[in-house]
Amino acid sequence: EGKSSAVAPGARDERRISTALRHIEARLDEHLSIAELSKVAAMSPYHFLRTFRVLVGVTPHQFILQARMKRAAVFLRRTSDNVSAIAFSAGFGDLSTFNRRFQRIFGLSPSAYRARTQ
Repeated sequence: EGKSSAVAPGARDERRISTALRHIEARLDEHLSIAELSKVAAMSPYHFLRTFRVLVGVTPHQFILQARMKRAAVFLRRTSDNVSAIAFSAGFGDLSTFNRRFQRIFGLSPSAYRARTQ
């Protein structure tokens, strides 16, 4: 009746999303648009978004943010770079936004996280 007859993603879709994931990881510092990612995956933007979310569990945007935040946490642990430099390298133009998101994800401010892990 009103239900979608969407088919679960198959092996071909999984390979295409894997290609997009590798593209994201290799270019985490760059602006990555849905148009670009769907082209890399050889899918329409709508099909790409829907399939990505089904297979990965989050949207491409959420995946990119999570990957950037994990990398920022590694930089906080392993470098003495200041927090603002790490925030900007993670793609955040605003330090307060980075600090809030980091706190939400890791439960500590970036500075407290660094102090705890050193």
